[in-house]
Amino acid sequence: MSSSPSEKRRGWHWSDYWRSGRTDVMTVQTPTGPIAFDTEPVWAGWFQTFGAGAQLLDVATGNGQVAGYASRTAASAGQAFAITGVDYADIESAGARPLDGCRLMGGVALEKLPFPAASFDGASSQFGIEYADTRSALQELGRVLKPGGRALMLIHHSDSVITRQTVDQIAAYDAVLGKSGAIRHARRAFTAHLKGLPAAAAEEALRTAVQQAVGRLQPTAAFEPVRYFVGYLDDLARGVASFEPESALARLDVFETGNAAWRHRQQSQTLAALDGPGRDLFILRAGRAGLVLTESDEMIDGGGQLIGWRVAFRKA
Repeated sequence: MSSSPSEKRRGWHWSDYWRSGRTDVMTVQTPTGPIAFDTEPVWAGWFQTFGAGAQLLDVATGNGQVAGYASRTAASAGQAFAITGVDYADIESAGARPLDGCRLMGGVALEKLPFPAASFDGASSQFGIEYADTRSALQELGRVLKPGGRALMLIHHSDSVITRQTVDQIAAYDAVLGKSGAIRHARRAFTAHLKGLPAAAAEEALRTAVQQAVGRLQPTAAFEPVRYFVGYLDDLARGVASFEPESALARLDVFETGNAAWRHRQQSQTLAALDGPGRDLFILRAGRAGLVLTESDEMIDGGGQLIGWRVAFRKA
């Protein structure tokens, strides 16, 4: 049986995500497949304003996507930055890619940065700092920035296409699998086979639960993630006896952990997203940390879709 989220270290759901090799956190489902927003032009334009040798901090760096943008921007100008990316997740063992001029550090709380005061010329955050305790995280950011240092943050917006999609996907998941018990029935069926016990009742309960879940699926993009989950369970239900029980139970552990991690990430994102008053409170807390607002606007992509807040500060 896999560990429950409450038994895992904080950030486990993101450690699993980065371990998969993913770099982005902005993928949106469309009828033709997932699309990831390209924010490199935004970051390249900002990083170009720093001089050679700038000390830069990327908070909630994940697999170093924004750190990589900084590295490429410097290289294109024939110079180099000293870039440090930090994340609470276990990114060092999650397959984080080595990047020129970058140091990525996992297990770092944004509320307690392990750096001396006035260490950095600039700080970036792409859909990350809002997941932390922003009061403490902004105080820490203000502490480690040098006087005159600058910060740019792209923050989840409560009405963005990303957040609206996330809300719809959680609702779809709950409607299809929320109370199905399919995983529980699958465990009972394979455990019975492993122990040589009668398994017919558990197999029938599994097939029934999966059939009911299939019947709740709808042909919209919001149902694509849960469609994958149901498809996996449907394969198991169609041929329980053809799977080696011990292997099947181990795969169920992995499946259930991945399922829980996905749902936890989705819920965390909706809770982290800021509406207008939330953005104003964020700016107020930044001001108390010595960060002076220089820019605040909604960020719109090329297709006219709202994807987040863009907020910039300068250390007083």
